[in-house]
Amino acid sequence: MITKKGEQTRHQIIEASEQLFMEKSVDKVTINEIVQRAGIAKGTFYLYFDSKETLVYHFIEVKLRGLNKYLDKLDVEGYEKEDIEKIISYIVFFLKKHRTLIKLMHHVRFFSFIGFHNMENKSVNKWIEGLTAWLEKGRLNGALNIENSKFVAYFLVITFHEVLERAIIDENPFTIDEASEALKAIAVKLLKY
Repeated sequence: MITKKGEQTRHQIIEASEQLFMEKSVDKVTINEIVQRAGIAKGTFYLYFDSKETLVYHFIEVKLRGLNKYLDKLDVEGYEKEDIEKIISYIVFFLKKHRTLIKLMHHVRFFSFIGFHNMENKSVNKWIEGLTAWLEKGRLNGALNIENSKFVAYFLVITFHEVLERAIIDENPFTIDEASEALKAIAVKLLKY
């Protein structure tokens, strides 16, 4: 069990690494730079992380924790238009709140370090599983008009991910708020009609 001081040290390491990841390519950041920025001894780093790769995966997990917890508990959400819009609003709220993180995580050099498929397996597939369970429950109780919950979940996660990601990193002509409203309308039509 990690003590409160241990949690503070782990937090220092994660924050120092985030600063460095923003400054240069993830693969060029060294453990020596991380410990220097965090103000800890190198041996202390290894008490918390086996390697830089372990740190990067933990970094992603910590930073996405709020979104993951929400999506893990989708089964408590209803299926009315307002419920569907609420889910999308929460995702957009999270992304707007963590805009810098999202830009960092979607930076090509970040993906080249951790590998796109590794990231997809750790996060995207988890989101698809949670959404599939919610959709299937709605399909079975007649609240949603869909035939294949897993396909619809995959479609929604990938589509929303691409549209919202591009809005955040300014690669499309829509703001994140404009994209959010359009995605709400599309989701409601797809799921309810």
